[in-house]
Amino acid sequence: MTHSTVDPTDALSALGNETRVAILRELADADDTLSFSDLRDRVGIRDSGKFNYHLSELCAYFVRETESGYELGHAGTRVIDAATSRDEPVPRDDSDAVDASETCPVCGTENCEKLFHVHLSPPWG
Repeated sequence: MTHSTVDPTDALSALGNETRVAILRELADADDTLSFSDLRDRVGIRDSGKFNYHLSELCAYFVRETESGYELGHAGTRVIDAATSRDEPVPRDDSDAVDASETCPVCGTENCEKLFHVHLSPPWG
């Protein structure tokens, strides 16, 4: 998936669902990564298929799946920060990170401050 073919409205439409927003909030409130079943229990969804669908939609843009479970990705943290108007960013455990700074997965900039990136192709190419 290249940035020039990604429609930013796809990422934004993933946020237009109460279950998905609840998933992001639970991940933001968690002290560590959450397993699928723990996250599903916290959100309160009984149907694991339905929950998996919503989580998968978020994993495309806002949530990272790790060996130990699920956590907010860079963009997910930004969305929660913006949506909750927090004075301080969502606390993150970077103890497993190679570097204490975080590289933006979209633009590659270290500690990028952009909430959303829009990549447009020039009309001539």
